[in-house]
Amino acid sequence: MKNNRIYHYKMNRKKRSTLFIRMGLACLAYITGLYVYEIYSGQVVSENFRAIYIYSFSFCSLVLFYIAWWHLKNPAIYEATVTPQRFIVRYPDSSQWSFDVSISDIERFEYRELHSRAGRGIAACGIVMKSGEFHEIVMNYGNRVNKMHAAIKGINPDVTFFKKINRGSSFQSSKN
Repeated sequence: MKNNRIYHYKMNRKKRSTLFIRMGLACLAYITGLYVYEIYSGQVVSENFRAIYIYSFSFCSLVLFYIAWWHLKNPAIYEATVTPQRFIVRYPDSSQWSFDVSISDIERFEYRELHSRAGRGIAACGIVMKSGEFHEIVMNYGNRVNKMHAAIKGINPDVTFFKKINRGSSFQSSKN
């Protein structure tokens, strides 16, 4: 299967944790920036502002470092593969967001809006099958849907990508 891959994207949680570590360090850099500003400008910010600023960025950095730690302690791999016959997405620990479908059965890519009793919701990107099934492509691991679409369009030029949110159809996952 490796030899006939047209598109392949793989990301593991260990590598993904570096994003959260960098964001946590950026929060600490903002705190340092406040002190550098006070030292070099000679101005002192109000105590209330300083307390809220420092506590907020400290809390955010702790949350981000915890998320990074969780990613390191719970290893898993996200993988998306396009071959001449199949489109395969393996999402860690989720059968709802994992699928293996035939390229010839894909009608289009589109964004759909999740509808709930509260009204409009979050837009989800995915593929619509000729049978009407919708397979959501979750982008938590930095994958690019445009690249997946381009790979599939190279095999089946009839597969379109409707980039505006389709509000006319309700979000129906194939794994409900």
